[in-house]
Amino acid sequence: MARSCPVCPSQPLNVVQASDVDVDICPRCHGLFFDRGELERFPDRPSLKPLMGTARNAASRCRAGGHLVPRALASCATCRSEPVACPGCGARLGLVSARVCTVDLCVQCGGAWLDAGKFETLENATVEAPKAPPSGSRVGWEVAPATDGGADPWMAPGATAPLPPSHSPSGGYGLSSPFGCVQCGLPVPVSQAWAWDGDIYCGEHRPKGAVSGASLPKHRSPEALPDLTVGREGPEWGDLVFWVVQLLRIR
Repeated sequence: MARSCPVCPSQPLNVVQASDVDVDICPRCHGLFFDRGELERFPDRPSLKPLMGTARNAASRCRAGGHLVPRALASCATCRSEPVACPGCGARLGLVSARVCTVDLCVQCGGAWLDAGKFETLENATVEAPKAPPSGSRVGWEVAPATDGGADPWMAPGATAPLPPSHSPSGGYGLSSPFGCVQCGLPVPVSQAWAWDGDIYCGEHRPKGAVSGASLPKHRSPEALPDLTVGREGPEWGDLVFWVVQLLRIR
């Protein structure tokens, strides 16, 4: 049975041989899937094994829009689509950073999915396991204490506190990482985001002249905020993101 592309709906993968390795390739998006140990058979490509530990708790991206889907959620909170699945075993893929690009890894079968162009980007790259968190710090996803609904009920890996209440610049909707860097794809919270020409960047890839989210006012009067009332079908996420981007662009 032919394997299916994790990104393109109902698109079977083709098998091509490269350097005596049978690689699965999508004829539509040109992404590549490598089974366990196959990428290491290319001498100028790094092993992604050091990133498997990070992939266990890493968020996935959804199939429809590429939105980040935390492990705590079964479907995308933005578009309700499913997270990308491994072409090899069907398990959920975790999106992790290999410094030069992001990759989707399967901790169940050890497979790796590379979007178009990422195989070339990884040439002669160095991949290292992330540094261990400081002793005593909390890791993994933890349920925060009960709140009045104005704070984030989930805390991201390594977080020490939930998000601020609803009068904060983030709107208080519990988004610990509402943005993703357009360069590396990693999620960044508002306080660590940088905005330039309508795009969001992390601190490592921010262009010259970008505006820091940390420069936003720490407190705002609720009367000064737009109407972001949560209705029966949830908040208007597009309006929320647009509003925050405009705040980030204030110089």
